[in-house]
Amino acid sequence: MQLSVVVPVYNGAKFLSRCLDTLQQQTFTDFQVIFVDDGSTDESPKILDLFAAQDNRVLVKKKKNAGVSAARSDGINHAIGTYIHFMDVDDVLDEHYYEYMLNNAKNADVVCSGFVSNSKYSADLVYKKSHVLTTLFGKLFWSQALIKSFVWRYLFKTEFIKKNNLRFDTNLISQEDAIFVLQSFVVANKLVVVPNVNYHYLFNENSALNKKAPEHRAKLKQQYKIGKNFKRQYVAQNHVAFLWWFRKIIKWFM
Repeated sequence: MQLSVVVPVYNGAKFLSRCLDTLQQQTFTDFQVIFVDDGSTDESPKILDLFAAQDNRVLVKKKKNAGVSAARSDGINHAIGTYIHFMDVDDVLDEHYYEYMLNNAKNADVVCSGFVSNSKYSADLVYKKSHVLTTLFGKLFWSQALIKSFVWRYLFKTEFIKKNNLRFDTNLISQEDAIFVLQSFVVANKLVVVPNVNYHYLFNENSALNKKAPEHRAKLKQQYKIGKNFKRQYVAQNHVAFLWWFRKIIKWFM
């Protein structure tokens, strides 16, 4: 099997049918979908059980609520595909997404796509040319990972993740994907950017991450600082500190 798709679910009942539809409509079909139910209290568990009964590519894992990082890491443990994709339940894909990504992977440890966003907080990043990158500078420059480090933009070779013991920090509810992605770049032998195919990020203002509670917003602000400090230390330790100050104008070179 070439691909495992890990989808964390917490009270995502209203998005599940659309999520499964975008996966079943893929022109590439040799994949498993691992839905990790993170202690949902809505109809998600029942819907997921129905999915598993209808499509033998669907695997459902249920666990006590521990957050998206723990759910993704649990999904890694059950992945049998050559590559892993971490998809969010409320997003969708171009119908050729997996076909293009895997056909152009060139056996890379990490495969990167562009994305289209409906959020005012994140501008689109669409690639028109392929790039094969082996230096940390090249990976950071072309991926724009210092400001667009969303984990759902990437496929990761499963063996690569497990060999390097890459996992998401379960103490974080924000910035965990940025840290995971940047840590993977350091040990990846090759990253490939695939043009002409995009992940569609659909901003959900009612998601667990975007709760309006003051204490939650304060925690997000604190963890944003953690992520920012991590990035600053990361570029300094890896001798690419100039990219930190250059990061906001890199987009003009795309």
